[in-house]
Amino acid sequence: MKNSSAYGKKFTAQLKKLKRRASIVEMTDPVDVLAYSQLLWESTTSEANSSWEMLQSAMIDWHEVRVSTPEEIAEMCADKSAMAHERAARLKSMMHRLYLRHHEVTMAPELELGKRDVRAAINSLDGVTPYVSARWLLLCADVGEVPVDSQLAWLLVDSGCVDEGATLEEVAAWMSRQVKSDKATDAHQALQAWVDGQNAAVQKKRAAQEQSDTQAAKRARTASAKKRAQARADKAKRIAERAAKKLAEEAAKAAAPKPTAAKKKVTKKAPEKKAAKKKATPKAAKKTTKKVTKKAAKKTTKKVAKKAAKKTTKKVAKKAAKKTTKKAAKKKTTKKAVKKKTSRTSTKKKTAKKTAKKAAKKKSPR
Repeated sequence: MKNSSAYGKKFTAQLKKLKRRASIVEMTDPVDVLAYSQLLWESTTSEANSSWEMLQSAMIDWHEVRVSTPEEIAEMCADKSAMAHERAARLKSMMHRLYLRHHEVTMAPELELGKRDVRAAINSLDGVTPYVSARWLLLCADVGEVPVDSQLAWLLVDSGCVDEGATLEEVAAWMSRQVKSDKATDAHQALQAWVDGQNAAVQKKRAAQEQSDTQAAKRARTASAKKRAQARADKAKRIAERAAKKLAEEAAKAAAPKPTAAKKKVTKKAPEKKAAKKKATPKAAKKTTKKVTKKAAKKTTKKVAKKAAKKTTKKVAKKAAKKTTKKAAKKKTTKKAVKKKTSRTSTKKKTAKKTAKKAAKKKSPR
């Protein structure tokens, strides 16, 4: 928040002036503290006490509040204020969330958590407001936060203790830094008593301010509507002026004098020239088409010749390769045949020698 130190001095001075203290109803069940804090939100201590007594006498337990409608809860509390329905709807949502979390409307498990975890647990309840969570943390979890609702924030702004442009969350966080944790309960009682004492005047001032704000918003809307209407009228005016200019130009052309005989001759010659040009253009077109066809024919003949040369070279190479393979095969076969003949003759010679030796052995006397 802007000028935090200057506003801090004003706030401490204003807090010292507050001598009265609002009484805090003693409660042992943390669920009761949660429900009473919701009834005290945007209300006064006397109204919250009366609503609390009516609710305690009308309901059986918190399960009945959980399953009831906001209208029925507001009727149980005998709350007829403008915030009655919203207050009852938030109370119902919180009780239902506790039941879904613990299968029972209880807050005993939250008391066993640390400060950070218990703050996260209470802020995650459906329908809970910063005022209710801060008051429950202050009274049940010993977390030094000062609860702030719109009534208290308006009083702080009106007394010059807080910046006018600050949001409710910024004011609550700033006040928690300004007040020490051990003095947070005393500060809450003093500020609540201040709200209780100034409630009637605050409501009147806030109503007047809201009325002035709505009137200012209406004036702003009417002014913007007038600007848009003026812009549309200016646009229509410009369009009409352009149309009038076009009509005037067409009328001037129609009223212009007709051309003389000399001008007519010139105009007659011009179409003859155009016709001559038209006649000349087909010849030029024919010449260009002939040139293009000749070039295309040359290109095609070159391509065909190249393809034919490639095919012939491939055929010749294939034939030569076949001939060479055939010759090599013939040479191999002849060599094999020669080898076979020589081997046959050698074997014949060897057998002849052997037979001759055998015959000689037989003839020789023993």
